[in-house]
Amino acid sequence: MSLKQAFTQHLSQKRRNLFNCGAIALLAFMVFSAVALLLIQQLREQYQHSVEERTHQYAITYLNELTSVMRGIMPQAQKSCASITPELTYKAAFTSSVRAFLLIKNGVAYCSSATGEMALELREIYPEINWHQPLDMKLQQGTPFVPDKPVAAIWLQQPGSEDSGVLATLDIDLAPYLLFSSHDDRAPGLAIIMGNRALTTFSPQLMPVEQLPQTNAHRLSIKHYPLAVVFYNQNLTSNDIRLSLLGSLVLAVLIGVLAYYMLLLHQSPQRALLNGIRHGEFVVEYQPVFACTDRALVGMEALIRWWHPTEGLIPPDVFIPYAESNGLIDPLTRHLFELIIHDLPTLAPVLPKDAKMGINLPPSYLVDPAFLQDIQPLLAAMDRNHCKPVFEVTERGMVEVDNALAVFNWLQSQGIEIAIDDFGTGHSALIYLERFALDYLKIDRGFINAIGRDSITTPVLDAVIALAKRLDMQTIAEGVETAEQFAFLQEQGVNYMQGYYFSKPLGLHAFTEFAQAWQNGRDL
Repeated sequence: MSLKQAFTQHLSQKRRNLFNCGAIALLAFMVFSAVALLLIQQLREQYQHSVEERTHQYAITYLNELTSVMRGIMPQAQKSCASITPELTYKAAFTSSVRAFLLIKNGVAYCSSATGEMALELREIYPEINWHQPLDMKLQQGTPFVPDKPVAAIWLQQPGSEDSGVLATLDIDLAPYLLFSSHDDRAPGLAIIMGNRALTTFSPQLMPVEQLPQTNAHRLSIKHYPLAVVFYNQNLTSNDIRLSLLGSLVLAVLIGVLAYYMLLLHQSPQRALLNGIRHGEFVVEYQPVFACTDRALVGMEALIRWWHPTEGLIPPDVFIPYAESNGLIDPLTRHLFELIIHDLPTLAPVLPKDAKMGINLPPSYLVDPAFLQDIQPLLAAMDRNHCKPVFEVTERGMVEVDNALAVFNWLQSQGIEIAIDDFGTGHSALIYLERFALDYLKIDRGFINAIGRDSITTPVLDAVIALAKRLDMQTIAEGVETAEQFAFLQEQGVNYMQGYYFSKPLGLHAFTEFAQAWQNGRDL
């Protein structure tokens, strides 16, 4: 169970926490990725909208300026080409993107800013231009003089004459835009439409309008001019996705780590134990203690048990050492007193006269300033219910307690007996017996288990029993499980026994039933 192992190695709980935090991190990754990509898309759309606005404004401004220059040239059409060529050349040189200005009279181009005098039918140069329109614009894949380079032709009709006016040829070079967009992946693709042809950023040749892609296309018409620009907006680039996923992954990992430590804090053994005390998860089980001579029930040992609501029974050899090492054993012992006080009225009717109850006390609690005050309600409840306490103290750590002797003397002055528990398992047994006057010596189950085996422990058990007799201490054998062990201990003169040979630790109501049956002589 995870909580049990949380008190030892925390392995199962760690796995569960890692799984939960992994799920949280995965969810955070998905949410962050979706939000990041959505924000990037929105920012991209805003950027592309601003590009469209700037392009629209630039096109209108440029075309207005160009047509203004062309209107300024138009009155010169009545002069000879030789006289107006310098002005045409000047205008062409200082008007952005203009390849040449051509003067048209009666459908014939007779003067060019680039070549001077000429005589070519307009329909031969730009067959698609409609000179019957006041303003017309067309794209063409080259001219007779520059055949391989796309060119835009803008026709401005002279008022009052259908086939006379000014024609401007423009170099349409999208290379600067392509260079710009190569450094900014947010820049949309572009198609300039005049008539039924389009010049695009994704093809060096003019293409028919009907062949233009329709996906993610936004068409923008230039007001007052037969010109349209189509923007091909990119939704998300691979770089956008990579950066979003990478950023989301970092944030998800941070959230997962934060969630893991929050879960550790929430699910820490210390917190779980204190919550167990607060929520009444601890109970007391009572293991009967019997006299060796006649197998009479003389008392019991109170053993605290933890029934966790989700993890079930937490073994005492797991949570008690943890409580001892983390400063929680004192509040746990106080809670044990409270539970015993609650159970005593139910226990009293089935207990023999002057029954004794063994209660484990941690050595650290003996020197707690609140100890003597804490035990007063317990002593009063035991006195009312005709039960006597036997405080069981483990030998481990007692030698370091300087004022334990004064506490022991006070307890014994109150008629409270003291037992040394788990004798022989620590490193201070003999010093312990020398320093303190004790009433009982509890023989550890490790010695009992060696009975009947060819083990070096058996002579030690004999020595422990002999030592207790010489010190005028009564002996209690723990962990008696077989008839052979019972017979051996009885033969050696051990005073009391407890163990599964007689009964396992029992809950309150199970113990009262057991005690009643035993007192009534029923064979259990």
